[in-house]
Amino acid sequence: MRISLSADELTGVAPVLAGELERRGHQLLLHGALDAARREREDWAWASETVARDVADGRAQQGIVCCWTGTGASIAANKVTGIRAALCADAATAAGARRWNDANVLALSLRSTSHAELAEILDAWFATAPSDDAQDAANVAHLAAIARTQPARTGAQPQLSVTRGREAVEFYKRALDAVEVYRVGGSDEHDAVVSQLLVGETLVWVADESPEHHNFSPQSLGGSTTRFALVVADPDAAVAKALSAGATLVRALADEHGWRIGRVVDPYGHHWEIGRPLGPWPPPAHAPAAG
Repeated sequence: MRISLSADELTGVAPVLAGELERRGHQLLLHGALDAARREREDWAWASETVARDVADGRAQQGIVCCWTGTGASIAANKVTGIRAALCADAATAAGARRWNDANVLALSLRSTSHAELAEILDAWFATAPSDDAQDAANVAHLAAIARTQPARTGAQPQLSVTRGREAVEFYKRALDAVEVYRVGGSDEHDAVVSQLLVGETLVWVADESPEHHNFSPQSLGGSTTRFALVVADPDAAVAKALSAGATLVRALADEHGWRIGRVVDPYGHHWEIGRPLGPWPPPAHAPAAG
């Protein structure tokens, strides 16, 4: 197994941890104070983040992060989407973290973990598989749902001006798996709607056009001034779902310019390029969309 490993200082069990893992037959990616070349910042927040990103991006199957108490390392690792880091002080906790929480990053305290406890914790961690119980699986799956419905509070949030706003909101839910997180209006008493939708990891506003406020839908303008790039893990499935919900195909999916990408237009005139970069997934940060 390939394991990403970090410590912020060479104390406690840190000097022997890499050797212990290699003795067990694992391949290692070393970070922080464990990287002899000292190519990266050693502090626990930075070193633990690097390990977590190795696991989240598929460069490592599991990770181990260490700091004086282990608390900071576990907090930092858990900030990365898809990471379930568990601070374990004994074998029973390690086994439980793997079984019930499907933990993929082990956090260790350099202050309190003895060499004997280290061996016991590693034995339990690697010997235990995630539970196949439906309730346990549902709990783990809900962690991703929690993260998905807690979007960033800052950054650009585009607004789609549409006709038939209430209908449009329901379309985006069906076609793009959008989650509605806020709404004003859209009732029998006040038909016009302003809705905030979470599409993937991006917040998008949908509102009925209001010419008096210089907000016009593509249908009123005779064309759209904006084209959206929607990055997804499975473009073929995403395009098929959008089409089944009522979108119209503009350009069929194809591999071009380093992307698997296609284009649809929704019933309200907005164009969506749906795709993903070819190669490893997830894509690199700030990957440009195809033209």
